[in-house]
Amino acid sequence: MQSSPSTMIYRRIAALSVLAGVSFLLSACRVGPNYRPPAVPVPPSFSGDGVAQPAAGSASIGAGEWWKVFQDPQLDALERETDAANTDIKVAVTRVDQAAALTGYSRSYLFPTVTAEPSANRTREAKDRPNNGATSGRAATYNDFQLPLVLNYEIDAWGRVRRTVEAARASQQATEDDFRFVRLTAEANVAIDFYQLRENDQELRVLDQMMLDLQQALDLTTNLFKHGLGSDLQVAQAKTLLDQTNASKQTLLISRAQSEHAIAVLLGRTAEGFTIPLQPDTLPPPTIPIGLPADLLQRRPDVLEADRNVAAATAQIGVAKAAYFPRLSLTGLAGFESSNSSSILAWQNSIASLTASAVAPVFTAGRLHAGVQQATAAYQGSLAQYEKTVLTSYKEVEDQLTALQYLATQSQLQGQAVADALRSEKLATDRFKAGLVNYLDVITAQQAVLFNQRTATQISGQRMLATVVLIKALGGGWTRS
Repeated sequence: MQSSPSTMIYRRIAALSVLAGVSFLLSACRVGPNYRPPAVPVPPSFSGDGVAQPAAGSASIGAGEWWKVFQDPQLDALERETDAANTDIKVAVTRVDQAAALTGYSRSYLFPTVTAEPSANRTREAKDRPNNGATSGRAATYNDFQLPLVLNYEIDAWGRVRRTVEAARASQQATEDDFRFVRLTAEANVAIDFYQLRENDQELRVLDQMMLDLQQALDLTTNLFKHGLGSDLQVAQAKTLLDQTNASKQTLLISRAQSEHAIAVLLGRTAEGFTIPLQPDTLPPPTIPIGLPADLLQRRPDVLEADRNVAAATAQIGVAKAAYFPRLSLTGLAGFESSNSSSILAWQNSIASLTASAVAPVFTAGRLHAGVQQATAAYQGSLAQYEKTVLTSYKEVEDQLTALQYLATQSQLQGQAVADALRSEKLATDRFKAGLVNYLDVITAQQAVLFNQRTATQISGQRMLATVVLIKALGGGWTRS
C-alpha cells in the first residue's frame, strides 16, 4: 500500500530529527573549565557575636517578613505595601523577566530549527542561452513551485551551545539574586526612615514636655517680677530658653516630614498628602540571631549574585575556547517541487536532501586567542568582585555589632545622665524659689535636662537603626536550622 504524500514528508522530517538527536547525544565533549565555588576567607565567628545572640527559645527571623521581629503593625503595613508597589522592585522584576527570556533563547539552540520555505517562481530562458542547442534549441518558459521544510541543526560537539546556556542560566540566577537584594534594600530603607521618624516623635515628646516646664518657669519668673521679687532679666532668660526650644521643635518637624516623604516614594506614592500618625512610644530593639560568618555566603543576596556571576564567567571561557574547533552542522530538506501547482503533492514530486558541513578557523589574526583572554580576564574580575563582596559583608555585620555593643552601654550611661540632670534641675529650682541661687543656675539645669533627654532619645533611635542595618547585613529574613 502506497503511503500518502503527507505521511512520507513527515517520515523524512522525523528521520532528519532522529539523526540530529543522535548527533546531539554523541556530542558529549565540553571544552573549558567547569564552575567551582570560589574560595574565600571565612572567620570562625564574629568578634561581637555575644551582643546580638538571642536568649534560649527566642524566635528566629521570619524567612520572608523579617520586619515582624519589631512587632510594629504600622511597620508591617508599610513593608507589605513596599513589596507590592516599590518602583525599584518593579524594575528588578523586569530584569528577571529579561534574563529568563535570554535563557530560553539560548536553550533553543540545543534543538533543531525547522522552517517552512514555500516559493513560487516563473522563469523564461533565452533561446540562445549557453548549452541550449544541446537540449531543445528553443526558448523556454516554466513555473517552479516548492513546498519544502528545512531543518538546521548545529552539532554541539565541543559544548559551545551548552556553555552558552550555562552562562545564560547563571546570569539569570544572578539577576534573581539582584532582585532579592533590591527588595531587601527597599524594605530596609522603609524601616530606617520609619524608625528615624519614630525617633523624631520621641524627641518631639521631650520638647513638648520641656516646653510645658519652661512655660511654668516663665510664668513663675513673671509673677516674681510683678511682685518685685525678681528681675526682668530673669523673665527674658526664661523666655529665651522657651523660644529656643520651640525653634528646635520646628527643625524636628522638618526632619519628620522629610522621613514621611521618603517613605511615600518607597511605597510608590506621591509625597503630597501622605502622613504617618505620631507615635512616640516604641518597643526596645529586638535581639537578632546572627549565626556564623559562613552563613552569609548563603544568606546575603548580593553574595549569591556575585557567586552566580563567577559561574557565568566560567562558562564564557568555554564558549570562547569552543571557537577554536570546527562548527559542525546538519541541514536537511524535505518537501515537494513541481511546475504545476495542481500536482505538487504527488509522490513523484517529493524532494529531500541532507547535508553535513563543517566550518573550521584557519587564520583569524589572533581573534580567537584574544576572545579567550577576554573571557579569562572577566572570570578573574568576577572572582575578585566575589571576594570583595564577601569581605564587605563581614565588615558590615561587624560594624553593626560593634555599634549595638557600644550603644547599649551608652544608653545605660545616658539614662543615668538624664536622672542626674533631672535631680540637678529640681535642686536648682527649689533653691531659686528659696532665694539661695541665681536664676541662671535654673536655666543651666534646664538646658542640661533638655540636652540629655534628647541625647537619650537619639541613642534609642540609633539602636533601632543599627538593628535594621544589621538584619540587612545578615541578608534579611532567614530561619535557623
